[in-house]
Amino acid sequence: MNNVKYREIGYRIAIAREEVGLNQKELAERLGISQATLSNYEKGKRRIYLPQLQKIAEALGRPLDYFLQPIDPVIEPAESSSHDEVKELLQIMSELNDLPREERKSVMDFIRWLKAKRKGEST
Repeated sequence: MNNVKYREIGYRIAIAREEVGLNQKELAERLGISQATLSNYEKGKRRIYLPQLQKIAEALGRPLDYFLQPIDPVIEPAESSSHDEVKELLQIMSELNDLPREERKSVMDFIRWLKAKRKGEST
């Protein structure tokens, strides 16, 4: 598998972990691995082998296939969007993925505030 595939698997691990309400430390303890190892799996920085992925799937109550399916790109650039803009948005998403859930909520609050401020200035 290539690094892109590991990042996709890691992203799915993080999403499934958050959906069941576990933080990295809690899941790592259930799996008998370090939090750093789990973090590296989620970031796609460490190779994950099938037996470990099976343990993760069982701990999160997901079928193994859930983690192995490719992630379809959600962002469809508009005609006027450049490749650099899409690249920048993907980088932002990657950085957000590294933040704890509560901090991501703060970022969303800030984005909403910026949008409301901009809307108020245009009226």
